[in-house]
Amino acid sequence: MPTIDSIMTHNPVFVSQHANVHKARMLMAEKKIRHLPVKSVDDGRLIGMVSQKAILKNAIKIINQRGFDQLEHTEKSMDVQSIMEDSLDVFEVSADVIEVARNLLNKRSGCIAVEEKGKLVGVVTSADFVKLAVEQLS
Repeated sequence: MPTIDSIMTHNPVFVSQHANVHKARMLMAEKKIRHLPVKSVDDGRLIGMVSQKAILKNAIKIINQRGFDQLEHTEKSMDVQSIMEDSLDVFEVSADVIEVARNLLNKRSGCIAVEEKGKLVGVVTSADFVKLAVEQLS
């Protein structure tokens, strides 16, 4: 059975926990990604994940409370740490593809971080599994 490094996105784009929410939203739009790992400024370790869902939920909250014209200003004053998911499932690069797929299904998560020796080296999303299925079925 293949390991997760065969389907993961290597060297993922990431932000620090002090990056503002607006920057994260713009980066996600520019790179066309739905998940953004968050690393600690202090030691560079993975501490969370910002999802497109969290960005949208936060934007709706801001718009409802302050109005659309305050969205960008408010996002620029918020650290991504305030909206990131910090209880992550992280797998080693040698993890079995089936194990990771089951985790995604059970947790209903859209993205899993992949580390090697404690360092973020990739991410695996549900889209990676769709690509794998297409390859296997072709």
